[in-house]
Amino acid sequence: MIASVLPPQPALSDLYTTREDLDAAKTLAKVTSPPETPLFICACQGCFRLFPSRDRVTAHRKRDHPDTPDDDSTVITWNE
Repeated sequence: MIASVLPPQPALSDLYTTREDLDAAKTLAKVTSPPETPLFICACQGCFRLFPSRDRVTAHRKRDHPDTPDDDSTVITWNE
């Protein structure tokens, strides 16, 4: 797997969000998990396209990045 490109930093306490804010946010987004939402990202330089399956990202890499090795070094996923 490719390491995260976001630098780690300590979490900050949220002193302003109310219960009503959290309830209102539930209508805008959904918390999900890997079995519910498969996600595969092409990690080739400058690409980072999203795909719903390993087969789709593999086909994309063969078509758009033919010089990429066939291993998983340029695929980011939380499903495996």
